[in-house]
Amino acid sequence: MNKKTDIKGLTSAETISFIQSLNEKPFRAKQIRQWVFDRGISDFSEMTNLSKTFRERLADTANVTELEEADRKVSSDGSIKFLFRLHDGKTIESVWMPEENRATLCVSTQVGCKLACGFCMTGEGGFERQLSTAEIVDQLIQARKLVPGGRVTNIVFMGMGEPLDNYDNVLQALKVLTEPDCGLMGARKITLSTAGVVPGILLLAKDFSKIKLAVSLNAADDATRNKLMPINKKHPIAELFWALKKWPLPKGRLLTLEYVLIAGINDSDDDAKKLSKLCSDMPVKINLIPYNSASGAQYKSPSKKRVDTFMKIASGRGLIVLPRASRGQDIMAACGQLRGKRS
Repeated sequence: MNKKTDIKGLTSAETISFIQSLNEKPFRAKQIRQWVFDRGISDFSEMTNLSKTFRERLADTANVTELEEADRKVSSDGSIKFLFRLHDGKTIESVWMPEENRATLCVSTQVGCKLACGFCMTGEGGFERQLSTAEIVDQLIQARKLVPGGRVTNIVFMGMGEPLDNYDNVLQALKVLTEPDCGLMGARKITLSTAGVVPGILLLAKDFSKIKLAVSLNAADDATRNKLMPINKKHPIAELFWALKKWPLPKGRLLTLEYVLIAGINDSDDDAKKLSKLCSDMPVKINLIPYNSASGAQYKSPSKKRVDTFMKIASGRGLIVLPRASRGQDIMAACGQLRGKRS
């Protein structure tokens, strides 16, 4: 049996090619995409401006991925964590984080993760499989159905998995999400966060540098980063920063470095000094994020005083440091927590 074409994984041009292969006029592609992306319809039989014969042919040759909401947790800060069930029964997480001027959706790119970062609960469960392009895109479509007012203004690829370890599907998802015809999301409203997959950074710099890039750094020296993030043994900090210097930044824009502050591990005065020195010649800003302690986690959250001191030292040396609240601590919003609880 031939594999069916998934409409949510196609760009506009690819949809037109698919429709033409069925001997239909190109304008039918736009109609289908409006049903799928604008209205969130996944059943071809409901696409009433298409002929019944064409709808039946579509059902035979194509499908529209639709994630199933398996669970949700609502935080006192307004964040909502969704657990979505995939077609094979596996589950992933997406988190919606509303603020006054924006509402950000954090999406996943893998079921599990290969990188085994010490502070991340996703890695504890190991890696199961890559998400398809359609499964990545559908997190946005489902979230818009489920959140108040359908409001999602920004997307961050910071959920379960390493985006650049699923490069082809993530790149295709970026193309689909930013297609102008359905207006899902502007490229500048999308941030991709990587743990430091250097080959992927270099590829993305050529293929799709319109989005914002963030790097999960979390330590300013190789010894500490090796303990927290095993990928650093393959791509140490010097190699990572060499790759970041090749990212084509528009004038006035900065790369984002995420620094999860962990008590007794990377939060000392000396760590702050090393971080400011490391970044002294880089166009970067630091998002300083206190560690979100999970039940039974081996690491602990730093005190507010320690966070304030760290930020004061690093920023006092000319580094742009922005405090970032850890959202949804009362609903297990850290990656992998809700999925891990149910597995």
